[in-house]
Amino acid sequence: MSATHFDPAHPPRKALSGADTSSFGYATLHSRLPVIVSKVVDDVYRSYHGSKDTDPDKQEKDIEAKQIIEAIGGLRYELQRDKPFRPLKDNLPDVVEWNQALADHYPGSSWYKASWLFSECYLYRRIREAFALTQHWRDYDPFFDQKQSVFKASQKAVVAIAVQLMSPVNQSRDSSETASTKEQQVNQLSSIDVLVSQGPDSKGTREAFFELTQVCLWGNATDLSLLDNPDLAKVEELQRRMMVSGGSGVSSPASSSTPISGSRNASSVSLDKQSSEIQHQDAQGQEQEMSELDKHAEFILQNDTALLWEKVKTMRNGRVDFILDNAGFELYVDLVFADYLIRAGFASEIVFHAKRIPWFVSDVMPFDFQWTLDQLYKPTGNSNTDGSPAFFFNPSKPEEQQALENLGQKWQSYVDRGIWKVTSHDFWTSCYAFYHLPTHNSAQDLFADMSKSDLWIFKGDLNYRKLVYDCQWPTTTPFAEAIGPLGSRADVPSLVSFRTCKADVVVGLKEGVEERVEKVAKNWMVGGEYAVISFKA
Repeated sequence: MSATHFDPAHPPRKALSGADTSSFGYATLHSRLPVIVSKVVDDVYRSYHGSKDTDPDKQEKDIEAKQIIEAIGGLRYELQRDKPFRPLKDNLPDVVEWNQALADHYPGSSWYKASWLFSECYLYRRIREAFALTQHWRDYDPFFDQKQSVFKASQKAVVAIAVQLMSPVNQSRDSSETASTKEQQVNQLSSIDVLVSQGPDSKGTREAFFELTQVCLWGNATDLSLLDNPDLAKVEELQRRMMVSGGSGVSSPASSSTPISGSRNASSVSLDKQSSEIQHQDAQGQEQEMSELDKHAEFILQNDTALLWEKVKTMRNGRVDFILDNAGFELYVDLVFADYLIRAGFASEIVFHAKRIPWFVSDVMPFDFQWTLDQLYKPTGNSNTDGSPAFFFNPSKPEEQQALENLGQKWQSYVDRGIWKVTSHDFWTSCYAFYHLPTHNSAQDLFADMSKSDLWIFKGDLNYRKLVYDCQWPTTTPFAEAIGPLGSRADVPSLVSFRTCKADVVVGLKEGVEERVEKVAKNWMVGGEYAVISFKA
């Protein structure tokens, strides 16, 4: 069977399915998804009960809200009793394709009999149907409050990274009037500015890259579709693994695509001096920092960062496409990594691919992207007790607040200037694996545009599952083989997947790795503690 003949019911290996009661797919269908569906009901109930009586459309909204709740309740009933799939009833642009897929691949099938990937995607598309059949709730995101709460709980990590991105290395040193203009310009640079100013081939630029790949990777740890009842107090603990305890300040990149205060003209002697100072600071905490990084690296079962670097270091003002996963903190660190690629000169254009509809609880939609930038630098419209403008985050130090605002404004400038672009496409919320991206009729425009890129970065677990077709591969299967056409076609750019393991499929491991990990963690494939960075040249 050629790759072009694979379909949702016939992946290249036996599909992961809820029919296997020992699988994570079964646990998802049986336990996790009913909780997620119930939370949708709770969110709609709170929303319409909290609406103002002065709203002229309140009565109609309340009637529609009750219709949504009834529809979602029916969906849960069908899921829990393994009822047959039914066609979608709304008029969204992708409804014909979805119903054709149901008819072609799963006629008369049901939740536990179909592939887990299809069933889970179908559930989120059915949730969207309940809202699409209304007038006043069509654009409502029932997961937004959860996204907002978890991002708010990420304040400590968000602020720490912003300060490192935006604060000059020597805020109080050589700032006197007697210091030369060039020295003062150099002193406006953050530590990452200093390192990447040495050029794309420099040791500092390389070290920053290797550290930021881990930041980008472990940002995937906070996934609301896996945290059925997320304990916000644990969010910080999930983020701890990406926060380096040493003093390098290279946990995140600089925020500007152009040098701060004319730093391109700063003397190389001054830059070398600052670079040496940073390295000295690194050495002071190196033992603690390296042990922390080494500890994290042990959990990356396939680590192709070196191969990825060999690709990135040859790029100059290229294009990079991010196929996004979760909103909130993961999106934030994705933007940090994207910022680094711009700042270091590897890319001059970043295209972010978001979802068009609420998807797998916390996936990024275009609204979430802009909302995230806004929370960094725009006041909420409320006031603090002292009369000053209130912001989404409320750090205790003025310099921390200033760093957040400067970072948000810098990132907004990327968007305004077209350096960062946000797009969406129905293919990302279809039932099809990414094997079909180059050939599927409805994805031809998407693939034609993405083919202009130098590098695709796929974030997160669902994107990984769709890359490898979510089936029972031996763990030693080469990644390039498991991704089918994306690994063999000449018109597919280099790509990498950053993924913490949350489903029972992993490929690309060396012989013996599965057996070694199995001895210390029985649920290593699904717990999110282990990860892979998988690259295809």
